[in-house]
Amino acid sequence: MNADHAVNADHPVNADHPEANVDSGRVAGVLAALATHLDADRPTNVGFPSTFDIDYTALWPFFNRVLNNVGDPFQPSAFPANTKHLEQEVIAFLADLLRAPAGDRWGYVTTGGTEGNEYGLLLGRSLHPDAITYFSQAAHYSVPKLVDKLRMPAIAVRTATDGQIDLRDLRCALRTHRDKPAIVVATIGTTMTEAVDDVTAIRRVLNDVPIRHAHIHADAALSGLPLALVAPGCRPGFDLADGADSISVSGHKFVGSPFPCGIVITRESLRSRIGAPVDYIATADTTLGGSRSGHAPLLLWYAINTFGVEGLRARAQQSRHVAAYAHARLHQIGWRASRHPHAFTVVFDTPPDPVARTWRLATSNGQSHLICMPGVTPAQIDQFVADLMVSHRS
Repeated sequence: MNADHAVNADHPVNADHPEANVDSGRVAGVLAALATHLDADRPTNVGFPSTFDIDYTALWPFFNRVLNNVGDPFQPSAFPANTKHLEQEVIAFLADLLRAPAGDRWGYVTTGGTEGNEYGLLLGRSLHPDAITYFSQAAHYSVPKLVDKLRMPAIAVRTATDGQIDLRDLRCALRTHRDKPAIVVATIGTTMTEAVDDVTAIRRVLNDVPIRHAHIHADAALSGLPLALVAPGCRPGFDLADGADSISVSGHKFVGSPFPCGIVITRESLRSRIGAPVDYIATADTTLGGSRSGHAPLLLWYAINTFGVEGLRARAQQSRHVAAYAHARLHQIGWRASRHPHAFTVVFDTPPDPVARTWRLATSNGQSHLICMPGVTPAQIDQFVADLMVSHRS
């Protein structure tokens, strides 16, 4: 008899009353410990781009319901328990912000930024099968992972001193392979410094070389939505009106979904290359996932409709004010720090390990950062600076 059978013999299952088989004391204890840990961590969790201040209590009843947005978000399916009508509203809202053509737009809610990047790369490859992919050395780690997974020839382009893709190095690489189409991944908010690649300038380089066939995918996981709320003449070029062909953003960062998700937007005229009807689900299979979460569009729809454009803009402005305050406070104590225009991220020399661990700071090559997402307050910044000063004196 194996171990599983032995356990079942000692603890027979009560099929008539399955709740009698649950170790309710252990379950309650594990959940209470998890809640305590998460609550204790929140005040000092400023190193990663998570938003904690949106109350989703009104949606709790829907988490006892199955919601499956299988297949294309703009087509009905054989499974009726879905939120595709809300997903369509989310896509329309974000397509407006990201300036997709009014009569030529499509998108869907993804599992997160990595899936959005994969969709953008696959879309580019479907249009240009023999293309070479170019991305910055500061691109999100998902990009080199994905081009390796998809077996796409790729070149990592150097970064300039400000963290943006080095346009001169990009131009040289494109000239070397000018006989090949190009897929360029523009990073809209690099992982460590929130530097923003200029899509308008990248498109200009492609035209100048010239590269006849190209696809630009904008990985705008962190910065896409906050930048979309800035007046176009006051921000870098990054969206579909600036020359991107596809763009992906995260839903669990600025918008504050409590679990990872994202949105990818492109033009319908490009998307038509991917997907085919599936009779079993009575819809077209146009997304990377088969069954897709119906809860993620619900959460995004709720946040969008709770705040609206002006509310989201106010949240972005407040985050930038707090980031500017953090930058100034670090300079006040003589701690070297920097911040890109419009960024929520403040970069500084890595502090002693106890401070870095307490404040959950992301660290690379002697530099750390904190990210002033919505909900981060000046009081938290003051406490962080106070801890920094104490550690510096000890």
